[in-house]
Amino acid sequence: MEFRARDYEGEEIAAALPRAPALDHPLAPRPFPSSQSQVAAACEKVDFDDPLRVQTTDIAECAQDGKHVDDDLRRILSSEAGHLSTKEWALFKSSLMQKFSCSNMISVSFTSDILARNSKEYKTLADMHMEELDDPEMVVREEKKVITRQEYVSQLQELKGEISQAWRADDRIKALKLSIKVARLLLDTSVFQFYPTLFVLVIDIMDMLGDLVWERIKRKAEYADDGTLIYSLPEKFQSADICSEAKETCYNWFCKVGSIRELLPRIYLELAILRCWRFLEDNFLLNLQRLAMMMRGLADPLASAYCHLYMAHCARTLHPIDVGYLIMSLSNIGILLQRIIVDKETFNSHYYKNKKMLISLMEPAIEWIMKCIFMDGYQKSGNIISEFGIGGNLSQSTWNIPCISVILHCLLKQLPAEVVSNNALEIAELFEKNIDISLDQHFNYRLLGNKLCESLPPVTSAVAVLDKVMQVISQYNHLNEYLIVADAYLDIILQYSMDYHLSVFLDGILKRAEIKRADEHELESLQSILVKLVNHFDGLEDAFALSQFLEILDLLYGSTCDITNMHILLKATRTGHVRDPRAIQFLFEISQALHGSIDISNTNDDYQQRAFLVSRFIHLVDFGAEMERHLTFLIECRAAFHHINELKDTLVHLSNNLAVKAIKDTDKHLSFLKSCVAFNEVTIPSISNGIRRMSLYLETAEVALFGGLDSHAEGLVNSAINCLQCLNVTAGVHKSIDVDQVMSLTCKTCSLLVMIPGIHEEGIAFFVRSLISVLNYQSLTSSRIKVKILCAVILLSASLSQNRLPYHAISAEVVGNDQLFYGEPSYHQELSSISSLALQNLDDAIGQESHLVTRGSLALEACNCLLVSFNGNRELFLKCSGLIEIAKSCLHPKDKYLQSTVNFFDKFSKKEGVAFS
Repeated sequence: MEFRARDYEGEEIAAALPRAPALDHPLAPRPFPSSQSQVAAACEKVDFDDPLRVQTTDIAECAQDGKHVDDDLRRILSSEAGHLSTKEWALFKSSLMQKFSCSNMISVSFTSDILARNSKEYKTLADMHMEELDDPEMVVREEKKVITRQEYVSQLQELKGEISQAWRADDRIKALKLSIKVARLLLDTSVFQFYPTLFVLVIDIMDMLGDLVWERIKRKAEYADDGTLIYSLPEKFQSADICSEAKETCYNWFCKVGSIRELLPRIYLELAILRCWRFLEDNFLLNLQRLAMMMRGLADPLASAYCHLYMAHCARTLHPIDVGYLIMSLSNIGILLQRIIVDKETFNSHYYKNKKMLISLMEPAIEWIMKCIFMDGYQKSGNIISEFGIGGNLSQSTWNIPCISVILHCLLKQLPAEVVSNNALEIAELFEKNIDISLDQHFNYRLLGNKLCESLPPVTSAVAVLDKVMQVISQYNHLNEYLIVADAYLDIILQYSMDYHLSVFLDGILKRAEIKRADEHELESLQSILVKLVNHFDGLEDAFALSQFLEILDLLYGSTCDITNMHILLKATRTGHVRDPRAIQFLFEISQALHGSIDISNTNDDYQQRAFLVSRFIHLVDFGAEMERHLTFLIECRAAFHHINELKDTLVHLSNNLAVKAIKDTDKHLSFLKSCVAFNEVTIPSISNGIRRMSLYLETAEVALFGGLDSHAEGLVNSAINCLQCLNVTAGVHKSIDVDQVMSLTCKTCSLLVMIPGIHEEGIAFFVRSLISVLNYQSLTSSRIKVKILCAVILLSASLSQNRLPYHAISAEVVGNDQLFYGEPSYHQELSSISSLALQNLDDAIGQESHLVTRGSLALEACNCLLVSFNGNRELFLKCSGLIEIAKSCLHPKDKYLQSTVNFFDKFSKKEGVAFS
């Protein structure tokens, strides 16, 4: 079969769609005027109705609607509107148990034998219950008993089950007695680190008892003795809605609890059934104040603090309007803290061994009570802060809450940022006047700084506060304390451009860092400070201009150093090209440090992010007209960042860009162009991925052709074809996207071969034969890939057979095959031989495809390839008709590809005048 003569330019013109300039904007609401002047005028006035745009008013409305949705969702998630949700309380209890841990073995004394039931030397639990019923004043055993933490928890869970079982058996007295025993456990504070866990376990049982009593009284109020519904209580019922029998039962329960002799169990049991006061009266505030006054009788500060905490939790079920009882609780706890701080406490001498641990155990109770005070918003904040003399007259204080550091800290946590900002100087002065062991003051100053960052105070106020803070932290000798406070106020300093304060803070860091190497906590603060500096300035040059910046950066090591370096690189890559030689060298060293900490066996997100930042930095480096220096930089990067495989692609792309730039910008480019190509020829083989390697070889071959280096282009194309031998492109092994890439790159190779001159020594079709040999070498290559490549080979042979090629290399030094082999018979014979070989392999490849639909599509693709490549003769038409018959046997008759191919075949046969039967 002979190749068809093609007029590529004429075919392109004939196939091109008619084009006309568009005068109308596709998003314009109305057509534009026809005249050019009117068009120009209209373009200035028309406001396009772009569907991708959203009006600002709509955005505001959407945001407002979203706010309403969030508010509704928040109300739904909250079990009681305006109060702390049950979920928050559950999270708080969980944090208590996790924050304070102790050893597995627990030594307890106040157990009343209730946790030693498994020991043989003690009586059975039933016997102990009977003895205590006969003797309510049974003395608690004083000897110590050791029990594991898990056993302690298991015993309490069993007790909870017994209480529930006794209640279901209508044995209310037994349930109450067992509950008293459980509440009595909270008298034991000897292992005070275990006390928060014990508290959570005990109040879980107390809450269960409270629910049982509530449901019993509520049922008596709603149902008769025979189970008949009398009255369904509304959610917000009043005491007047309750029948006398239910009130009597409720009063009886409070009398039983009131008869408990020990103070702590009596308070806990009354708190457990506290919400039952709703059945008796409508004003609960007096009862809450009474309970708060009773708790003053609890001398143990740990037991007292957690008892106040439980009252704050239980009182939320009554929805009290006044929070005076909570302020009274804070006052009571404050008095106990004062006694601990000034060493006036005479109970349990083991507390003196670690006062700070005791105070830290009490802090969660203070924090929750303070949160309850502010749960309705900050409209009451003026009342509570006046108790501390903030923003008001201290002489008007009602409760006289002691100003203790830990209480001030919890207060500051709950105060709205606006209130803190308005009273910042007074709060700072209050910190200065109240220094004690309950909390290190630098934590208070840090919290104050964080609050001020949320709501910036006026400049004058900010300067006054910063002056006072600088006076305080100047006395700090430890780097960690200094960093904690400095980091908190850095945002304010940067926001108001307080250069003097910034310089003093940074100098203070370096002065204290000379003493010792920074530890883990100090490194985190240093990292935070440096990242804030980097993110604040518009360019890295401004941050580097600070004399202390690089010195502080040198203090970092480990992961904090890596994270800071990543932030610096991220900042540098966001500001465009990097041209300053000093910045390039600095960022190069940072990139080296990041590369040195890369774990090559780990391909997680951290590795990907580091690789991206380093590659991005190298991509943005620009040496301008110093192209040789830029190439030297790429060589240094190849040696310095050999672990980052993705970077090698970037280096090859940049090298090719330099080569193209050299070709365009100067006439004396040959030596530099050869250097760039040589750099790529050394770099590409080190890339492990065969598909990427083949793509880069072809890209570099194009650049070589652009510069007239046809010998280099031949070698690069040969290397690209050799890459195919390394690819295991078998059916079902690679992903479909990889198969598509292989076919795309192979077709690109064939299109590139149109411009590369043939090699006399190796044969003018050396590269084409290499492609076919690759297919034969990989016997398991999928039929789809074989057909695609063989069709590309046939189309390439048809193109090379033309007297005028469809395109040529831009460089005049590269002579096309149409000029090099014009009129040479051996050239056309070689092309015909290649096409015949491809046709033979094509039949075999189609026949090997087992999937019918795929086989049919491949047959149609081969048919179209032959029709556009060869002149019409009987041999061609028989070949094409056979392929169409294969397609018809595999595809649906209405398949569009099949129908279009048959129509094309019929038109072609009529045009060529060949009879077909």
